[in-house]
Amino acid sequence: MSKKHKHDKSAVPELDERDLPKNAEPETEAKPQDEPAKEEKPDYYAQLVRLSADFDNFRKRTEREKASFLAYGKKQLAEKLLPSYEVLLRQADKMDKQDAAEECPAELKGLKDGIKMVLSEMEKAFRSEGIERMDVLDKPYDPQTQEVVAMVPSSKEQDGLVLQEIQMGFLMDGKVLRPARVIVGQHAEG
Repeated sequence: MSKKHKHDKSAVPELDERDLPKNAEPETEAKPQDEPAKEEKPDYYAQLVRLSADFDNFRKRTEREKASFLAYGKKQLAEKLLPSYEVLLRQADKMDKQDAAEECPAELKGLKDGIKMVLSEMEKAFRSEGIERMDVLDKPYDPQTQEVVAMVPSSKEQDGLVLQEIQMGFLMDGKVLRPARVIVGQHAEG
């Protein structure tokens, strides 16, 4: 045995870098030539599920927005009609009082009937849209639905009660559409 082989514990002979070809690369585990690189295939089912969920969310959002826009439009129209409705209600009440006192001329009775018919149709339309008038007279003041215009001295029994309605209040679907403007009684102790 030669000295070279005696000291070398491995059976592989040592190669000098000068012995290697110039274009040689270090050896790595080679992939078999007949097996191409595995490409990622798109997961079409997952994409379909995600797209379906996105579309469902879009559909629900547009339905909510549509309902919101319709409610907003309904509210805007009602707010514009309420002053006219209130004037007609007050005039009809005034005519009823005059008729009861027999101060209403015969010519105005036809007008009174016409006003009552218009009011009846408006009330039907308001009811169908969920709009109703607040009943506030002789009831305790409610800051959620009413605005105090003035406070007047009153008896102890009327303390905190609505004594007069300056502007009618209305609810739409249970929410305040227009707060009532009221005069509230205040008992002064002394």
